[in-house]
Amino acid sequence: MSAKFLLLTAFSTNPNGGNPAAVVFTDLSQPEEVFKNISQNLNQPITAFVSAHPLPSSSLSNKERSIAFSVRWFTASRDEAALCGHGTLAAAKAIFERTDIAANMEIVELHTITHGVVMAAKRGDGLIEIEFPATKTQEVSREVFTRVSRVLNEASGKELKIDHIATGGEGFKHYAIFVLDEKEDIKNLPINTTLLRETGFETNIYTSQSSNTAERFVSRMFAPGLVPGDEDHVCGSAHCLLTPYWYDRLGISSTTEIKAKQVSARGGDLGVAWDLERNTVKLAGEVIVLGKGRLNLF
Repeated sequence: MSAKFLLLTAFSTNPNGGNPAAVVFTDLSQPEEVFKNISQNLNQPITAFVSAHPLPSSSLSNKERSIAFSVRWFTASRDEAALCGHGTLAAAKAIFERTDIAANMEIVELHTITHGVVMAAKRGDGLIEIEFPATKTQEVSREVFTRVSRVLNEASGKELKIDHIATGGEGFKHYAIFVLDEKEDIKNLPINTTLLRETGFETNIYTSQSSNTAERFVSRMFAPGLVPGDEDHVCGSAHCLLTPYWYDRLGISSTTEIKAKQVSARGGDLGVAWDLERNTVKLAGEVIVLGKGRLNLF
């Protein structure tokens, strides 16, 4: 038995940039161990498993332009991810590549296990846009600020200018953002990821304002032990916190799209927009296909 699969990279047009992902079209009723083994063997930051066939048309909100699939995401370390930004973009791109079933389709509805239906749409500028839940951040207590600041300073081997530390709201409580002065140069900042385990958060997001006219803010995301190399190349879900924070801080009007950049070694570019009324964040990015073929399933 075999399955169609693609290798892609999201949030970049550079094959050596963005965040890589694999997408496998297969029967999602198989034992979970199958998905874990495949993800481990493919060894990508994320592997999206998409149902081999579209869901019944009755599930679609727009039957003429939409197509629906079920999806699950697994990391190379065999952990299931409840939601994954670049994995969603990759899954949508892989479906749009399926001219046998998705020709002329403009919207993909991805049915997840824990986050309902995630929408992905083709845009006229060639980007794929997805919509995720947003969360307003909550500033940590002075005691937590002092403790975490000490960890961050030790991890970088110097005293950092830390403006703000906050956590995410419902569904993102294990996320934290560390807002640094732009002069700290997050892109080139040395960070001992082993020490980051002491922050008490699974997802550690460094961010600062950008004076570069190409983007309004930059970031890096670290999840020691959860992502390969401890740093995520480009993290879509981190922008569920970052986007509302920077919109508030910079006085950006709701639904206005701005540019953001993740300054990891591979790097990635995102268009982001916070919809205050819907409390969602729209993320837009390029996705390119690196290869495709058939995967033998044993």
